[in-house]
Order: sequence, then C-alpha cells, then structure tokens
Amino acid sequence: MPELVEVENFRRILLCLKQDANSNSTLQIELPSPTVPKVFPTKSEIKILKKCVVKDVERKGKLLRLVLQQSDKKIDKNVFLYLHMGMTGRISTPGNIPSLESLAASETFPPPHTHLIFKVNNEEVAYSDPRRFGAVSFDEPLSSKWEEFALDALHPEATLENLIGQKKKVKALLLDQRAIVSGVGNWIADEILYQSKIHPDQSFLSPGEVEVLQDSLSKVLNTGIQCISTREEYPKDWLFHRRWSKGKSSTEKDCDGNCVKFVKSAGRTSAIVAFVQKLQPRNKMYEISSGSVDAKPVHSSDPHQVKMQVKEESSPPRKSRRIK
Repeated sequence: MPELVEVENFRRILLCLKQDANSNSTLQIELPSPTVPKVFPTKSEIKILKKCVVKDVERKGKLLRLVLQQSDKKIDKNVFLYLHMGMTGRISTPGNIPSLESLAASETFPPPHTHLIFKVNNEEVAYSDPRRFGAVSFDEPLSSKWEEFALDALHPEATLENLIGQKKKVKALLLDQRAIVSGVGNWIADEILYQSKIHPDQSFLSPGEVEVLQDSLSKVLNTGIQCISTREEYPKDWLFHRRWSKGKSSTEKDCDGNCVKFVKSAGRTSAIVAFVQKLQPRNKMYEISSGSVDAKPVHSSDPHQVKMQVKEESSPPRKSRRIK
C-alpha cells in the first residue's frame, strides 16, 4: 500500500494540473476502464468535474484531494475531489510512472488498470489501481476521513508526544490514522521502530524513547521523499530492503548481520530485528498528576534505558509500631 512518502510524490505529480488564478482551463476527463473502483464519481459528478479548474493539490496522511473551482464565476465555493490509493493505487504521467513494491514495473502510459485520466492544456495524469481497493470521491466516505485524521506526520505541529506512557502497543498507535499522526503505514512504522530499536509491541514508552522515535520518523519521511523525487533507492541500511519476503526466506539479515524476523503486530506482518528490538516487560512507568506523584526522567546516554524517578508528596513520617 502506498504510504506517506509515495503519496506525497503522487501529490507533486498532480501539481502539473494546477492553474493560476486567472486561468479558465477546465479539466478534460477520460474514463478508459469498464470496471472502476466501488467508490467512484457518478456520471453527473464527472460532468461537474469537467467544468472545474484545479487550484491546488493537498495531502493529509495517505489521502489526496484536488482543490477545484467551477468555471462558472458565480459559484465562488471550492469543491474537493478526494483520491485514496488503497493497496495498489498510483498516479502517473507519460514521463513519470512511479514504481511500487506491490506492482510490477510499467513503462506504458497509461498503466494497466487506469480508471481516470485528467487532462489540461498539454498535461496528462492517470489514476490507476489494479486491485480497485482505492477510491475517488467528491464527498463521502473520504471527506469525513479527511476531517477525522490526526495531523499529517509532516505537519510542523505534528508530534509523537502522546505515545509517552501509553498502555496500547506502539505500532498499533502509529498505524491508527486518527490517534497520533496520519500517514504512517506498515513499512514506515517498521522502519522507524527498527531505527529507534523499539519493539512494535512495546508499551509504556519513555520520553527518551519517543524523542528518538520522533527523530527517526522525520528522517525516514524526508529521506524517503527525497529518494523518490530523485529516483534513487532508499539507503542500503534500511530494513525496507529486507522486509518483502515476509518470512518466506529465513536468511534475511540487516546491514549488521542480525537476523530479520517476521511477527504479527497490530494485525499486520511486521519485520523486526529481535537482537536490537527487545520487548521490555513493563508496568506503568510513571504517572503525571497534580496530586501525589511527580515523574521525572533520569538522564542517560542511552535513551532506551531511561528510568523514572517518582517523587511522593511529602507527608508526616509514619510512626513505627511497637511489637509487644
């Protein structure tokens, strides 16, 4: 499934459809597929689409939307066309057909299973989806998802702070698009947990662990987007390159020679390196309240060995009982 880094690349591809404020160049639409995804514009909605000018292309998590203005100047309100990639969705142009791990490489435009082609002036963009689990919609069900999603993982105000002390397993929280941030999928979650040396089933994360995880997330997202834009491979030391056998090979090793293992976490097949991602048995590490408990981290050179000091509210010393 395309994740944030791939979908951000798709957003940038779609930007070629964007018109300036004075342009009246409306979209031309082609529908080459007889079997479109289940969620897809109706014939009447396609007629509306053909009267629209693209003003911008936005992304939130793994969801895209075209910001559209109808050519009728009396209608001042923007409308939105939402696109979700599902498992195998892809946005491409004649000169740029992105490769995906879930799809065979294609040099033909439009790629097989193209359901929608946008044209404006000399630009042409295709939306294809072989498995048809994606969706294209003017409104529901995608508009409500856009509103429900947490901040995009690349948003300047996005933070993983709310992972601190959570009882729920960390990978499950990362994959929940409404919980902490949106845009993190299975392979990105595995990558940042590996780089942070945190087991996907770990709970009660310390502030130090979450800080390391935040740094890994930023690094993986920004590096991934840069690699795709320059058509380079991801760094050789990433777990990404070892995860796709999904347990079919018992010889997969990371760049340091440690065995890659596949486990189920948050209902998904998860690649881990058990030698560095050790599941720590923990009870609740600390509790922050205005009452009797004040938790303060003990600084350590290893953020994964952070311990908590618990300072109890001062109270009169308890009298010792005499044993008669």
